[in-house]
Order: sequence, then structure tokens, then C-alpha cells
Amino acid sequence: MDLRNIPIFGAISRRMTWLNERQNVLAQNLANSDTPGYRPRDLKPVNFADQLAGHQRLKLAVTAPSHKTESGGTDGPHRDERQKTVYEESPNANAVNVEEQMLKVAEARIDYETMTTLYKKHVDMVKTVLGSRK
Repeated sequence: MDLRNIPIFGAISRRMTWLNERQNVLAQNLANSDTPGYRPRDLKPVNFADQLAGHQRLKLAVTAPSHKTESGGTDGPHRDERQKTVYEESPNANAVNVEEQMLKVAEARIDYETMTTLYKKHVDMVKTVLGSRK
């Protein structure tokens, strides 16, 4: 039985692959932190909406006037207003900020550990279900 055929395992595996590739790119950035003219790179973030492409969209049921509709909520007070932080370049035109790269490495590591934990928990659930069929 290939667990990647189960949608949740496939999604977790793809996320872990993306995080692994991101760690490689961030490691290259750190390795080139003294290379003249080097520009740091990063992977394009995975868009959750793209992951759901091709799946049937469910309509929200509004049973009370205070419920949010599909168009509501995106322009509310919790809208994302983050801006890209710009750092100065070094005299040799190197734009790698070691602290920023180390934060990204730590973030990717934490995300990878989270995906590993989720994967293990789902495997345990499958084992439990299969074990109960005896």
C-alpha cells in the first residue's frame, strides 16, 4: 500500500519535499554570504489555493445574518499587510543578510518537524484502523 495515494499523505510529502528544497537554497545563500555580488534566493511559497485546484468547491451555508459570506473576511481588520524588508548591501554588492537567512532556516526546520509529526500521527491512525479489522 502506497501511502502517497492517500491525499493527506501526498500533501504532507509534497510539503516536506518543498521544505527540503528550501533548506538547500537557504544553505547556498549562507555559503555565499561573502561572495561579491551574490543575491540571496528563496523558493516561491506554496499557495494553498493552488493545492486545492481541481477539487470541488463547497458553498457555505448561511443560517443566520451574522454568518460570514464567501466574499467577507478578506478585507477585514486581520488583513495581511506585511511588507518586504529591505536590507542594505555590503560594499562588495552582496545582499545576503545572515541573520535573516538563519531565521528562515529555523522556520523551515520547525515546519519540517511539524510535517514529520503530522505524518507519524496519520500513520499511527492508519495502523490503528488496520489493527482493529483483525
